[in-house]
Amino acid sequence: MRTIFKRIFALSRLILVDGLRRNALLGLVLLALGIEVSGLFFFAFVPRDIGRVTTDFVVITGWCAGMLFLFFHAVQVMGWGEDRRVIHTLLAHPISRTEYVIGVFIGLLFLLLLLNVLLSLTGYGVLVLIKSWVGKAYFARLGGAEYVLSWCGVLSIEAMALSAIVLISGLIRGSFTVLLVTLSYYLICNGLPVAIEFFKGDSQLIRKLLIGLTMIFPNFSRFDYKGLIVAAGKWPPASTLSLNLAYVILYCALVLTFAAGIYNRRDLK
Repeated sequence: MRTIFKRIFALSRLILVDGLRRNALLGLVLLALGIEVSGLFFFAFVPRDIGRVTTDFVVITGWCAGMLFLFFHAVQVMGWGEDRRVIHTLLAHPISRTEYVIGVFIGLLFLLLLLNVLLSLTGYGVLVLIKSWVGKAYFARLGGAEYVLSWCGVLSIEAMALSAIVLISGLIRGSFTVLLVTLSYYLICNGLPVAIEFFKGDSQLIRKLLIGLTMIFPNFSRFDYKGLIVAAGKWPPASTLSLNLAYVILYCALVLTFAAGIYNRRDLK
C-alpha cells in the first residue's frame, strides 16, 4: 500500500512541476492577480454597497481563473496523455491505470489549490485596503471566516468539475471534444436548478426526473458562499457544511472510480 501511494504522489509531483513550468499557466496567474489588484481603482465608481460589490468581484475573479485552468490546462493535460503518448510512457513503468487517474487528479487539484490560495490572499489584501479607505459607511464588514468559506466553495466546485474532466477524457478522445463536452456539463450543472424551479408546480414527474439528474450534474449554487462575507450572523449550520463536504468527497470518489474503470478497459492506441 505504501508503494502505491509513493507512485501516485510521484506522478502528482510530475503534474505539479509541469504545470508550474508552463508559461500559459503563469500568464493566467498574472492576469488574475492583475484583475484583482485593479479592484483598488474601479471601486471608486461604485456609488454604494462597495463591500458587497468588491467581495463579489474578488471571488468571481478567482472562480473565472479556476474555470480557465480547468477548461484549457486540465483538459490539455488529459489530452496530452494520449496525443503525446505520455500515458504510454508512464504505464511502461510499474504504475497501474487506476494510479494514473488518481495521480493526475491529485496533481491538477494541487495546482488548483495553489492558484486559489494565491488569489485569495491577494484578494483579501485588496479588500482590507478598500475597507480602510472607504470606512464603515460603505464597507461595514469583512468576515475572515466567511471569506475562507467562500473560497472553499469555489475549490469544491472546481474539484467536482476536475473529476468530471478526468471521466470525460476516458470516455472521449481528443482535447477539443473533451472541452466541448465539459462546457456542456458545466452549463447543465448551472441550468438544472433553474429548470427544477421552473417545473415546481406543473409536472411532478419531470421535476423528480430533474432532481434525479442532480446526482450526475451537481448544483454548484449550493457552494456559493460569497454573499456571507459582508453579512453578519448568516453562518450556515454545521450540518449543512458537513453535508456539502461529504457530497463533494463522495462525488469526486465515485466519478474517479468510474474513470479508473474506463481507463482499465480502454484500448490505448
